[in-house]
Amino acid sequence: MNQTFAIITNDACALSKALREEYGVDEVFIGNIDYPDGRSEKADLDWERITPEEYFGGMADKKHIYKTSCANVDEIYDAMAKQAKLGKDILCIVLSAALSGTYDFSIKAAERIEKGFPNIHVKVVDSMRYSTALGMIVLEACLRRKEGMSFEETCKWIEENKCRFHQMGMMDDMFFLARTGRVSKAKAFFGNLAGIEPMAEFNYEGLSEVIGKAKGKKKALAAIVSYAKDRIENPEEHVLFVCHSIRPKEAEMLAKALEDAIHPKQIIITTVDQSSGANIGPGLCAAFFYGKPITKDLVDEKALIANILG
Repeated sequence: MNQTFAIITNDACALSKALREEYGVDEVFIGNIDYPDGRSEKADLDWERITPEEYFGGMADKKHIYKTSCANVDEIYDAMAKQAKLGKDILCIVLSAALSGTYDFSIKAAERIEKGFPNIHVKVVDSMRYSTALGMIVLEACLRRKEGMSFEETCKWIEENKCRFHQMGMMDDMFFLARTGRVSKAKAFFGNLAGIEPMAEFNYEGLSEVIGKAKGKKKALAAIVSYAKDRIENPEEHVLFVCHSIRPKEAEMLAKALEDAIHPKQIIITTVDQSSGANIGPGLCAAFFYGKPITKDLVDEKALIANILG
């Protein structure tokens, strides 16, 4: 594996330890989670101190609220410096700047690195994505490095292709997204109507936007498959992810339907990471994949889902 430069990210990436090791992710810097009981801890990326069932299950009453804070500049600097001391240039791919201060803090840390290590180059990328989609971009960067792409070539590829990483899924409850401003309260209200499953995609602002509403889980699952089938490109060359927050049954059903319809290189089922999960809550089941570039204002995507849902 070509290790001439390091690839690092933050904890809102939904990448398990096994995946990080398999692909060669060099470093993950970790933010904090404030628990409902008042304690504050580093986010548990690998679910070693709490299970997803305990974490998301405890949020179901909408009274047990978790809050997040990103790693500070010093912590990000330390993660970068660890790689800089090894003589490696650094590609740092982070959570959408529209959702967190992580990008701005990473830029400040990178400036300190380049002053202290004048021979080291640092590129900080605003992924405009979160959770599994952020993780996918990080893994793609690792694959490009493994294939022999240079630091500059890999940075360029990520910047040019990050808006090709899609999500399409359903949410049982949009309370947590509305609470943190990820979606309007009006859309959250309609999403919480009995039997209505909001369908969301990433927009050009780096936010998750509701572009359709399905009536019932069966129709929602079918819509996800139809949407992915239209938007995905060269599925045989890419790994497709199904991510959920304690919806394992729906995730298995979706993965099977996607496999039968699309035949991707591989499908990996994963759980929403703890940091992203605090702002998503229980009830997400979504497909994440590489495909056609997202259009401005999601014009094509909205037309497609409207046609699928009828």
